[in-house]
Amino acid sequence: MAGRHPFAKLRAKMSPQARNRAAAKSRRLRRTMDLAELRRALELSQQQLAKKLRVHQPEVAKIEKRADMLLSTLGAVLRAMGADLKIVASFPGHDVQIRSLGKMQRNRERENESRA
Repeated sequence: MAGRHPFAKLRAKMSPQARNRAAAKSRRLRRTMDLAELRRALELSQQQLAKKLRVHQPEVAKIEKRADMLLSTLGAVLRAMGADLKIVASFPGHDVQIRSLGKMQRNRERENESRA
């Protein structure tokens, strides 16, 4: 196996500064994922997610490929994964969580459930 080395040996050869940079980059990457990466990190298949969303698997594939979607769709997908959608406006020096969107969506879902 020419050119292949165990990662532990390679990491041991890295300087402490390089290890710190790699660890920081790893933390940043874990905080930013697209929907497909998040689904895989949660060890969910498209089929399993589709079942939770009550759609067919090809619809999950379409959702994951979209560059733009409704907040209600994104919220539904995240809830199916076990998360809540939070909208945060980031200003220099502070963040503001937008709460009215989540309330409106939950109210709409309750109305839809009561009609069903």
